[in-house]
Amino acid sequence: MWRSRGFRLWTVATAMALLPLALWLLPESMLISSYLFSGDLPVNPPTCPANVFLTEVYLTSVWASLLGWNFLVVPLAFALWLITRGRRPSRVVARVVAAYVLLPALLEPALIAYDLSTVGARCWEVWQPPAAWNLGVYAFQVTYAFLILLAVRPAGPASPFRIRLRRTGWATVLCCLLFGLIRVDQGPDERFTGADVVMRPIVYNGNHDMGAVDEDLLWDTTDDGDEAAREPGCDQWTVIHLSYGDTAPADRERAFICQARDAGGYAARLVRLPDRELLAYGRALCGVVGRPSTEPRVRKLLDQAGAYDWSYALMSALVFLCPDAVARERPELVWSEAEVQRREEMYQAKMTSHCTDPARRLRAVRQGTTALFVGEGGGYVIEDGDLEGDEEASRALGKAYDGILWELTAHRAAVSTAVENDHVCLTVKVVRRAPRVRLKGWETAVETGIGSPSGKLSLTSWEEGEALPDLAVAGPGRYRVRIYVRNQQEAAMNTSDVPVEEHLVVVYPGRSKRTFFLPE
Repeated sequence: MWRSRGFRLWTVATAMALLPLALWLLPESMLISSYLFSGDLPVNPPTCPANVFLTEVYLTSVWASLLGWNFLVVPLAFALWLITRGRRPSRVVARVVAAYVLLPALLEPALIAYDLSTVGARCWEVWQPPAAWNLGVYAFQVTYAFLILLAVRPAGPASPFRIRLRRTGWATVLCCLLFGLIRVDQGPDERFTGADVVMRPIVYNGNHDMGAVDEDLLWDTTDDGDEAAREPGCDQWTVIHLSYGDTAPADRERAFICQARDAGGYAARLVRLPDRELLAYGRALCGVVGRPSTEPRVRKLLDQAGAYDWSYALMSALVFLCPDAVARERPELVWSEAEVQRREEMYQAKMTSHCTDPARRLRAVRQGTTALFVGEGGGYVIEDGDLEGDEEASRALGKAYDGILWELTAHRAAVSTAVENDHVCLTVKVVRRAPRVRLKGWETAVETGIGSPSGKLSLTSWEEGEALPDLAVAGPGRYRVRIYVRNQQEAAMNTSDVPVEEHLVVVYPGRSKRTFFLPE
């Protein structure tokens, strides 16, 4: 038995199964530099379903933890073979162990072949970093698994049934390999998805190749863009920006043509297409609208259009051809102007419902409470909006005022907010006499003076929100403006969907130009 063919094969297989234990003796840095990060990560990688299954499903499952103990399972099976002298129980166990070794060794190559044959060759970039090492390890495991099967194969000629079964198995494997090679050799699938049109190549400077984007064409759109914007009948979509919901069905194809040619650098190659081809290409894009731009078919169409991704400009044009598909990604593009206004009013009312009057006891001639939206940089302005003339000189302000005032002129006071591109709760109260100073509940307050020669003093921001009253209660003249502020630090750190920062603005007639904190 010690000199038998089975013993020699078992010995070699066991030694090969124990060999990976020697890797534990190597320095960790050598292993990492040699195979774990042997390639660069791909830019804009495609979605490879088999790779997703391996990393997110299989490797986190119980099966992955149960498999891979070859260095322990193979020697135990060899010991059983020695004890039973190669009888039937040991042969059954050996075949089970060989299947145990082959299962994980064949799984990843099969998954790689699936991604390459279904998605395309770019999936190799996703698999590549550890694949060279892993495939070598799997080939090593397959080798000693077959050695085990050979070691327990009964002596003597094989039966006709086994011969036929073996031939069928090898033929099946060979056909699968050939099919995979044929699919991989095809490269990325360039067919249009979901579109029943056939596009002829678009010629730019005699070049029929549409796979690469002409960088000059992408950004040099001044002439074509202006010409498209001046086309008869396009102003209502390119200048007035008439929405899909307000465009008559008979005009929607024309609207798409105008919008597509006005997209400029966002879809540069659509600018020069004739109307009929532009419509056909738009319908081709509609067939894949909203799908990831990393998919080969989608990437091909976007590259041909000169578009990097599904930009807002491109979707604004496509909505006139395929509103249902675009609405799944950007529902606001299918709304009419009335619907947009209604939703904005509903949202403004919802935000304002979280704001209350913080000075209910103070009786005012005019007052208003709103959730004021402050734009980029934050802040709002109290000014005489009807005043015309040269640029006013700003008054000097100390650094201590930066938290509330960031600019002050004779007829204008600019107030700072801690938040930007967000809402603040603002209450305005217009009174006839200076009210008593009440700082309880407020973090800070400042008072200054501005003039209103026209007798119209307003508070404005990026968006005014609800209508606020005229602050010049006594007509033309000078006014004192007192500003209370609280919750600025909380608002700057808060991620709440409702307004947190609060402002109270009190305006009353007064001739003084002095600016000071309250209390002094």
